[in-house]
Amino acid sequence: MKVRQTHYLANHSAISDNDPMQDLPCTYRISAKAIIKDSAGNTLLGRGKDGSWELPGGGLEHGEAPKKALIREIAEETGLTVEWISEQPVAFWTIRRESAFPNGLQWFGFVAYEVKVSGEFGPNPDTNDELEEVRYVSEEEARALKLHDNTKPYFTKLGTE
Repeated sequence: MKVRQTHYLANHSAISDNDPMQDLPCTYRISAKAIIKDSAGNTLLGRGKDGSWELPGGGLEHGEAPKKALIREIAEETGLTVEWISEQPVAFWTIRRESAFPNGLQWFGFVAYEVKVSGEFGPNPDTNDELEEVRYVSEEEARALKLHDNTKPYFTKLGTE
């Protein structure tokens, strides 16, 4: 019995069962993303050097657990301290996009957890080469921003529920 999953491209179109890519070995780069909310329910996003906004977090190192990756990535990118992470993920999505990785990796998987943080924005200059600014935004404001491909599906899903 062959089980098929539907994967979504960065432009949110599905790959059909007759797509020639469906039968190729599929390798994903997995990232953990943080859903950090303020008291008004707004979500924390960070602006990268390319001007796009994304959820805090990043790729798992080999053998690293998602929650450990979140703690590390949030400290590196924002200087914030993680106080709490939800027991279970709150969202999961995949995207396919062109990649500059030498192995041609094009599939990316994202697992998101609710996270509570403390502290002030102050990224580590030795480890952060990504985020230049962070701010809390409403769902409506987020959809109006130039969202990074790795974050668009999270806000698109919110708009369809």
